[in-house]
Amino acid sequence: MSAASPLVSVIVPNYNHARFLRQRLDSVLNQTWSALEVILLDDASTDDSRSVIESYRADPRVTIHYNARNSGCVFKQWNKGLALAQGEYVWIAESDDYADPRFLETLVTRLRDRPAASLAFCQSYN
Repeated sequence: MSAASPLVSVIVPNYNHARFLRQRLDSVLNQTWSALEVILLDDASTDDSRSVIESYRADPRVTIHYNARNSGCVFKQWNKGLALAQGEYVWIAESDDYADPRFLETLVTRLRDRPAASLAFCQSYN
C-alpha cells in the first residue's frame, strides 16, 4: 500500500451486539489495508455496547456516534454513516460479523485494478 492509497470509510452500525462488537472492531482495525476511518454508530443499544465502544475512543481512526433513541432501521444507520464518510470506498461492516485481515487489501486492490467496477464482494463463511 502506497502513501497515495485511497481512504476506506468503514461504517459499523451497532444495536445490542456487545458480545460480537470487540471481535468486529478488532477485525476492522487490524486490516492490512490501513488507510481507513471507522464510523461507529450505536443505535441506542441497551446492552453493554457503550463500554465496548468507549474502549476504542482513543484510536484516531475511530469516530463514535450515539443515537439518543433507536431509529428502528439499520438502513437509517447506513445512510447516516454514508453522510459522514470521507473515503473513496465504503465498507458497511455489520457489528455481529468479522473479517479476514486481508479483506480490504484484497477488495480495494481489485477495485483499483478495474476502474469501471463500482462494487466488490467476496465469499462469506459460516
